[in-house]
Amino acid sequence: MPAATVESWEDDPDSGVAVIGPTPDLAKPPLAFVFPASGPAPAIYPHGTPQFRYWATAAALRRGADYWATRVPLTQWHGGPSLKVVLDKGFDLDANYDRTALNFFHGPGVTGTVFTCESPDVSCHELGHAVLDAFKPGLWGAASQEIAAFHESFGDISALMSAIQIPSLRTAILNATGGNLYTKSRLSTLAEQLGSALRAQDPALAEADCLRSALNSFNYQDPALLPSTAPMASLSSEPHSFSRVFTGAFFEILGASLAAKAAQPGAPTEAELLAVADDLAGFLVQGITWSSPIVANWYASVAANMVIAAQADAVYLSIVKGVFVGRSILSLQSASSLPMIAQLKSLAAEAKSAGAAEEPLPTIALPASHYGIDGVLLVQAPTQPSELLVTSAGCNGEPLAPQSGIAAAKAFVDDLFMRGCVDYGTVVDPKRRLVRGRKVKTHALIKAAGGARLERRLFNCGLCARGVSHQIR
Repeated sequence: MPAATVESWEDDPDSGVAVIGPTPDLAKPPLAFVFPASGPAPAIYPHGTPQFRYWATAAALRRGADYWATRVPLTQWHGGPSLKVVLDKGFDLDANYDRTALNFFHGPGVTGTVFTCESPDVSCHELGHAVLDAFKPGLWGAASQEIAAFHESFGDISALMSAIQIPSLRTAILNATGGNLYTKSRLSTLAEQLGSALRAQDPALAEADCLRSALNSFNYQDPALLPSTAPMASLSSEPHSFSRVFTGAFFEILGASLAAKAAQPGAPTEAELLAVADDLAGFLVQGITWSSPIVANWYASVAANMVIAAQADAVYLSIVKGVFVGRSILSLQSASSLPMIAQLKSLAAEAKSAGAAEEPLPTIALPASHYGIDGVLLVQAPTQPSELLVTSAGCNGEPLAPQSGIAAAKAFVDDLFMRGCVDYGTVVDPKRRLVRGRKVKTHALIKAAGGARLERRLFNCGLCARGVSHQIR
């Protein structure tokens, strides 16, 4: 008897392109999922039904988890062998990862209700947060604008890599773009349905044709010098906005590498796209793994280690280095002075013998009276000693001196309070609070000796940046 099959979207419900595959094994180690126990039997269900959403989400998450499980040094999720999935937690144009579950919601769309779990772009983005947290958990609580933005970028890259696993999508993208991957397509535009729902609420909440695009021209700037929020057409220090700098660089590297690696110039095959994407994902994972110290200039640290990882292949090396320099993520001086192949081998051996244990981030005390807190605010700062002396570049091409870990932490915390992302709990008197109409709080204050401690609660889609979630009930 043939195995049961289920249906899901290739990339996003707005594309209207579905794919049929075998029933996903939700309990498959090392990255197992726990779905609602009363789920429907596997079958092909009508689009728009709860049964379709159940299996569409399951198929997308299984595909993404299977992809990363073979590439990332981990044996389970951060919280254990299984990760809970909540398909509809309530009314919100949102989705989040909170270390115990992937949580999805529903909200008003342009033509009907949007269920955020239904989009593989959204579900595989949230999966990316969970994967990164599983093998680099020290990033979770780091008080750093760059590190928070990198977490969001990894989520978007997770959505891209998961989509590329579908042969029919690879073929469709190459046909639609004439083989030029680095152009607008269903691959580059992420979460189109959710983006249109948000634009209907506030045009500044999403890009013109999707939630976020991997095809962009944003260059690195010191996030401490950017506004804390801005319309999506501009760059800000808000994590989802600033994430586009690294995501754009990764997608540019992918497009340029595919063009350079294709056996027939100008006509890459879907198999070549899969192979190049796999290679770049490997460089990214190595870049994160080898960037063991958690530092304030995290973008430059990961980029430098990706360059080192690519040194065995001259084609990849020149492209990876060229794009990161062109985007100012790496300065010319840093790119030219990176360790050569002998040091690469040394780093690889060191990474293998280092084990899974991470040094905890140092906790520092920030002055906190301007946050309404009596005493100090304790935060985890990205102040671990750096192994590579690398820098990003300013708009004039000159190296930028990295922020100190303490300065990076202060800028990050200032942003949180300015954007209304902190749950004060019982720590701060209501008269001393800064209140904005934001329902989702990514961080919370916890009472501590001498003041308060800042704790991260979750990574969310950032879809409620201007209070959208509470406008309609």
